[in-house]
Amino acid sequence: MKRAKRIIAKLKKMWSEDGISAVYLMMCAYVTYALYDRWKIKRLRKFPPRLVNNRILFETNDDFTDNSRALFDYLVEKGYNEKYELVWLVHEPEKYTAYAAKNVKFVRNFKKGTTIRRAQAYHYALTSRYIFYTQAFNWIGMARKNQVFVNLWHGCGYKANKNNRKVFFDYCLVPGDVFIETKKEFFGCSSKKLLPLGYPRYDMMLRGSDTARAYKERLLKAADSEKLILWMPTYRHATSERLNEETLNNEFNIPILENKEKLLAFNNFCRDNHMLVVIKKHYLQIPYDFGENVLTNIVYLENKDLDENGLQLYEFINCADALVSDYSSVAIDYLLLDRPLCFTLDDYEAYTESRGWVFDDPLEYMPGEHVYNMEQFEQFVLNVKNGKDEYCKQRRAVREKTHNVCDNYCQRVLDYFHITK
Repeated sequence: MKRAKRIIAKLKKMWSEDGISAVYLMMCAYVTYALYDRWKIKRLRKFPPRLVNNRILFETNDDFTDNSRALFDYLVEKGYNEKYELVWLVHEPEKYTAYAAKNVKFVRNFKKGTTIRRAQAYHYALTSRYIFYTQAFNWIGMARKNQVFVNLWHGCGYKANKNNRKVFFDYCLVPGDVFIETKKEFFGCSSKKLLPLGYPRYDMMLRGSDTARAYKERLLKAADSEKLILWMPTYRHATSERLNEETLNNEFNIPILENKEKLLAFNNFCRDNHMLVVIKKHYLQIPYDFGENVLTNIVYLENKDLDENGLQLYEFINCADALVSDYSSVAIDYLLLDRPLCFTLDDYEAYTESRGWVFDDPLEYMPGEHVYNMEQFEQFVLNVKNGKDEYCKQRRAVREKTHNVCDNYCQRVLDYFHITK
């Protein structure tokens, strides 16, 4: 009865927010799940099919992206799909027909338009020898002998764990040795499960792409700008209320630019200095609403904008002449490019009280400009424009602590797990 009440409440909410078509899809999903998927999943768990030793499964929170995508692309580029079957769990397999190749398969993960997992997803999860993912794979609920679950994860930064998150894996990647201890506490796991191999997406970031460079040139030309500064704030107001960090209480819920006047003033400052600032929204952040303000030198991007231009985020990060962040793991990643960094810290004290840190003194791991107000922010922009960079030594020192540097991160991961052609 409780389950039925929850379902009815969910359908009512969906009706009011998304309309009758969404309700129809959800009802169909519940019916087919009850009639087929539910018993099929139980049977798969009780009598798992034979494990396929050359099958590799991939899943990401946002379809076909991030570390799993970087590793998959490398496998196909180097011809590993001649030997291995590469399977992706995605929302809409028909979107990826352009990536058709030998032994490559895209499988629908959920009932269409819902978050109800299909029996076929369980089939591939229970029969794959290697499983690579970037968020969590707890839904599988079991592991078989000789299976290897590898959490490629999505970054190691400054923020402490929240809500005692538990993530299932056999191994999890971290950028370097210093994060073994921090992630050991974060995940509540043994240090043996944490591998300081770095992330597959680092290859993508270090290499960049012609597509990303062409996109950068279009953005610079449209804004009459000479350099591009990428701004990647961590989320404060998340799409999931339990993840919210109520540390900013301003008009736009973004650091430093707390009202319309400062937003427009900063845009005009960038315009006058022929500098472009690209704000990339965190995927968990509720979309920023800058209203009807006309912005010429501040561009706002979401994942869909990159997708529409055929880009992965870490390809685009390679194009940034400098990075602005705060407590996001992207600042750690960007150290590998050895370019100017800026940290917006106007809610540092509030964030300390709200979330806390993995380091005793996180500021020691932020080698760049520490910005608390508009004047300091504008000075950083001028420094980038004029090629002034006083933090090379500090970046090098932090990079030596946080990274296990190599020239081929994808290959390093494959070698560790003895995945050979």
